[in-house]
Amino acid sequence: MCATPSSNTNGARLKTDQLAQWINAEWIPAHPGPDWLVLNESTACAHNLVLERFDRDTDLAGGFRFQEHEPVEAEAAIAPVFEYNHKANITGRTGAFRLTFHAAETDQTVEVLMMAAYWTDEGHKIGVACVPADFLPVWTEFAAQCGRLSNSLYPQPKVRIIGGRSESFEPTTSWDEIILPDELKAELLNDVESFFTKGADIYKRLNLKPFRKLLLAGIPGTGKTMLCSALAKWAIEREFLVIYVSSADYCGAAFWKIEAALATAADSNLPTLILLEEMDAYLRDDDDKALVLNVLDGAESRENEKGTLLIATTNYPEAIDERVLKRPGRLDRVFIIPEVRDADYAERMLRRYLGDMWQDDHAIVAREMVGYPGAFIREVAIHAMTRVAFADEDALSVAVLDDSFNRLLDQITAKDDFLTAHRKNGFGFTLAAK
Repeated sequence: MCATPSSNTNGARLKTDQLAQWINAEWIPAHPGPDWLVLNESTACAHNLVLERFDRDTDLAGGFRFQEHEPVEAEAAIAPVFEYNHKANITGRTGAFRLTFHAAETDQTVEVLMMAAYWTDEGHKIGVACVPADFLPVWTEFAAQCGRLSNSLYPQPKVRIIGGRSESFEPTTSWDEIILPDELKAELLNDVESFFTKGADIYKRLNLKPFRKLLLAGIPGTGKTMLCSALAKWAIEREFLVIYVSSADYCGAAFWKIEAALATAADSNLPTLILLEEMDAYLRDDDDKALVLNVLDGAESRENEKGTLLIATTNYPEAIDERVLKRPGRLDRVFIIPEVRDADYAERMLRRYLGDMWQDDHAIVAREMVGYPGAFIREVAIHAMTRVAFADEDALSVAVLDDSFNRLLDQITAKDDFLTAHRKNGFGFTLAAK
């Protein structure tokens, strides 16, 4: 929750110390009683547009709700009040502000001091909050929601990550690089594009939330992740908000991440694309399954007037509850992403991965790759090109490419035989007696 200043330079530390000194000298003596904590905090908690958009009916920890924010007089040299415009219609603010919270059940009111100030002429800001120690759980939740609101105010050329180990990533796969059967590729993009251009308005005319859900299903390695990356890049180029729900952290496939993504989309009021990989992982627990079903129905999701499109993926559609797959409206469409089905498809894919090393004679090997997923073809190409590099050769022969194909195929066969044998024994292993 408590972010360190955006830089470890002396200027940032000096400004942070100035704010903290003023708090200790002025604010705390004037507000005796609580055990005050002085924290480095995100300046989103002082952003006027964030605070104005914060839903006053949101219940925070302990039943508290955010009520109001008002300026507090502070020395101009410490935290001058300054408002600025960003992209013409988004404003922010520096200065000192009193944030008030109230718990109706206990009739308790708590005040928090939030200060924001510039520490460079280039516009870098730092924030400091003064919070009662026993109010920290409430403030932690409030600050996290302020950060989410701030992130959703305007699009950035990156995909926002909810969960996971990083905050964002920049997709690099373009739509032109995607190799799929032409009809399937055109149909998928048309579905996505038409929803954002016309579909959202149609949903609203039917008194439905403009929330569309697509599922990409296929065996591992068919390119579903690459498809998501290409669609993310396509959406970012149109200044849409793109959110990736990640299970790559200690929380795993937790429902709250889906909920947070939908809330971020609603708060942004921007056309939003949400990417949810391995959807089946979120449906393993009965309680979470019920919550996800409600979200897919739209009953538990907040509305984004500009439209939210959820694209989920799965390697195991049979693991997804029939109440999801077969009930109309929970998933609007299911796209099956196939393995390579014909020689032309295989050749196009192999040609792309080999790049400058491609030779027309390689088409002979491409024909052998029909029936395999695209990831396997990519690995064959990488394996073959690596051998050429180690041999310090200039060209990739058909013989080397074919040998790479057969070597990797042998590895897959050996792995499958190994797993099949041990499945029969319940994955048991017997240690040889010494």
